[in-house]
Amino acid sequence: MRHLTRTLVLSGFLFGATLVCPGRALSQAPSANDIPTLSANDIMARMLEKNAQRQAMLQHYASDRTYMLKYSGTGGDHHAEMVVHAEYTAPGRKHFTVISESGSKVLCKEVLHKLVDGEEETASRSDWQRGMFSPETYDAELLGQEQLDGMNTWVLKVEPKANGLASKNGRVAYRGTVWVSTDDFATVRVLGEPAKSPSWFINRSKFDSWYMRRGEVWVPEKNVSTTHVRIGGEATVTIDYGQYPVLATGPVSAAVPLAEEVNPLQHPVPPNVLVQGKAIASTLR
Repeated sequence: MRHLTRTLVLSGFLFGATLVCPGRALSQAPSANDIPTLSANDIMARMLEKNAQRQAMLQHYASDRTYMLKYSGTGGDHHAEMVVHAEYTAPGRKHFTVISESGSKVLCKEVLHKLVDGEEETASRSDWQRGMFSPETYDAELLGQEQLDGMNTWVLKVEPKANGLASKNGRVAYRGTVWVSTDDFATVRVLGEPAKSPSWFINRSKFDSWYMRRGEVWVPEKNVSTTHVRIGGEATVTIDYGQYPVLATGPVSAAVPLAEEVNPLQHPVPPNVLVQGKAIASTLR
């Protein structure tokens, strides 16, 4: 079982399942003459600008998250679940408290706990931030417009630049599709996979991240990742980020400038995604 658990964290990104959140229909958006015509790089640049403004407003949040892991394959079926109270306080401080655990103790300890610990550690680190999504680090192609749950979005196909920081920092780099709100340039959904295989033990992996608007800011809503293990089997990790009953914002001038703090909520690859894959692979090895 411990051998099994080590391969489940090494997919490198909480690379997640092909899931469309309930109640959201993906369909071709009707043409809208009032939506500006912008290039992919223009959209990315405006997204970073708006994210900086949203980050400047965010002071505090608290929410109870549910982490669920299901593995089916070599060694049978296994399940683990953990409920965690998460709090964020500007600038860049996160704190997590485990409320409950159930299912496999090995998977809770070797995968879910490492996933939570990894997010707490990366909250104040800059290595993943240097490879963050931007016109300088990623190539993007505008595929068109689509509607997600009645919301108009631009659809971008993205991949890290060949010699950019994202490619050099391979544990952060991914390729995939990003949906950006035409209303306020917020990331609505990211569907992707690692740009490089995170481990020989991982055959393939994907992640699907959704975000939701809470007042003037956007926060993670759900992340589902699927990791296919080379030795046989599939692991799915789902994070439900809760409803954020506590969320405080303030005037833009009251917050830390973007140069000192990168938005922990609206980066298209959530920091916790960077840790889960490694935990999975090393546990199942």
